[in-house]
Amino acid sequence: MEEKTQIAAVFIVTLIIGIIAIFGPGLVGSDLTGFADDLVADSYEVTWYENGTLTERYVYDVRISGDYRMLYRVWSASLYSAENSQNIPVSSRIELTGMTVPEGTAGYIKTKNGEVYLFNSDSSQVESFVSQKAYTNEAGIVDTGYFDAGQYTVEFTYVIYPPIEYDEEAAHISLMFASEHIPYKNVKIVLDSDLITDTFTHPPGYETTEEDGKVIITGSSPEDELIEVEMLLKPEAADIIPGDKEYVPGVIEETESANNSYYLGFTVADITGIIAKIIIILTPFLLLFLYFRVGKENNYTVPEYLSTIPNPKLRPWEVNLLFKGDAFESDQDAFYATLLSLHKQKKIRITEKDDKKGIVIEVLDTTVDDRYEQKVLNFISANTKDDNKLDTGYFNEISKKAAVSKADERIAVALRDSLSSLMSNTDASLSEKYATDGRVYLIPFYIAGALVIVASIGVLFLFSDAATQLFFSAALGGVIIVQAIVATLFPTTLFGRWKEDYYKEKLEWNSFKKFLSDLSQIKKYGTEDLNMWGEWLIYGTALGIGDKVEEAMKTLDLDVSEGGGVYFYPHYTSWYMGFYAMRTFTPSSQGGGPGGVGGGFGGGGGFGGGGAGGR
Repeated sequence: MEEKTQIAAVFIVTLIIGIIAIFGPGLVGSDLTGFADDLVADSYEVTWYENGTLTERYVYDVRISGDYRMLYRVWSASLYSAENSQNIPVSSRIELTGMTVPEGTAGYIKTKNGEVYLFNSDSSQVESFVSQKAYTNEAGIVDTGYFDAGQYTVEFTYVIYPPIEYDEEAAHISLMFASEHIPYKNVKIVLDSDLITDTFTHPPGYETTEEDGKVIITGSSPEDELIEVEMLLKPEAADIIPGDKEYVPGVIEETESANNSYYLGFTVADITGIIAKIIIILTPFLLLFLYFRVGKENNYTVPEYLSTIPNPKLRPWEVNLLFKGDAFESDQDAFYATLLSLHKQKKIRITEKDDKKGIVIEVLDTTVDDRYEQKVLNFISANTKDDNKLDTGYFNEISKKAAVSKADERIAVALRDSLSSLMSNTDASLSEKYATDGRVYLIPFYIAGALVIVASIGVLFLFSDAATQLFFSAALGGVIIVQAIVATLFPTTLFGRWKEDYYKEKLEWNSFKKFLSDLSQIKKYGTEDLNMWGEWLIYGTALGIGDKVEEAMKTLDLDVSEGGGVYFYPHYTSWYMGFYAMRTFTPSSQGGGPGGVGGGFGGGGGFGGGGAGGR
């Protein structure tokens, strides 16, 4: 892949990742918020009146038949039935006074005391079922034969007695309509009282309007997100509204202070998210700028196809390291090309097995001048038998024995690790002679992503109410790191530079590789010069296209192993198969109920809680 193509790929991929991260949640919001689940509240409307009456209207949307028998609304506060008013304590509480249920279903309530009352049914079987299955403080509808897919509208009417804090200047009420619940696609809260002087929604983001003495709040709520409204009212409200009243000096100051702290968390979360989004959008452009600033190479003119080896002084493993992919990393083809080179040097003799499922390597000489070639030779020598021959079928045998023998497993692991080391060789001094490592310039992107994550988590400890937004900000920090990883996956020289004129040599090796990959080009050359074809085979293997040279030789009925056996002519399927079992060896040994009641100041302190669900 040419350098311009590489940077274009980096830019496009990181830009797409950024766009998906920022705008994707809006495009697939239903999946992320739970609105695509098999049970949601299509609509939740609640109206509170200053005489204590509270009405709730749920439209349950059941999307799969046969999954649910109960659609309910559970409260964290104490719930009682008005039918048994003589046993209701005088404290903060909720009294269910009525229920409207769909035809063919039964309504129910299971009170704080565990008593069950039915609406639209007198079935003892249904009563027993509700008694066993329902939470305390729960009201809902039941169909013991399971609900069909469709929408079910349920209305509840209550009289609520919330905690009321008051002083000479104001009264305060906090109502938590839900805390643990299925997703509510549409939420409408109506506060019907002209005594209200101010409202605070938890979380922020709901739209609040005033109309005819009413406060109307609208929005939506993902699964288990808080739905709460805090109110400041005129001081006379404490005498008019039923509830559990307590004199608290400085009601206005307490309310505003608690909410300022609550909203601060969301503000910080929003700022963190905005910063992360800016970095995400800028990252592709910064990478592009970085390329032009420190990575763009000089222009050189080289032939499109090159049949001569650009630099035959380089050993095959060096060509693999420097010019196959990344200039700082080699791969398995360095190992295979080195075996071919050692065969040519008469340090080893390679023969293909009759079954074409591996090779036999005979060690002829145990020393060689090159450091990496010596490592390869040592590996082969260490695994030969008394006849100085290594049959690669041995690797397959050890892999099979390792499944039942711990001793053989240890041998297999050691062999795999040694082979992996040879197939992922690095030589920093050689690489740095040819090129500069540009990945160092990507470190700031990793740091930026990490800082966003750390900042988000740090703020979370201070403002846990904004957890959803802060987790999203932390996820955006992860996206920045992913963008940096994408850039890192490309060759180090993309954001670094080839030294001196080595980039020209890089282009020449690319042209040589292109020549060997093109059967129509390579077939133009005669078969008389076996040495030329043998060298093509070795360096083609180093560049990862030895199979292309093999294909051309097969087409021309050419075997470079003939005439003295200077070169080994591998059939690449069997050639690689001999080491596959060891390369891929893996040891077998690796291998709720309702919560509490609020009534305080700030987010999460409201009276009520719970929410809608299904079972």
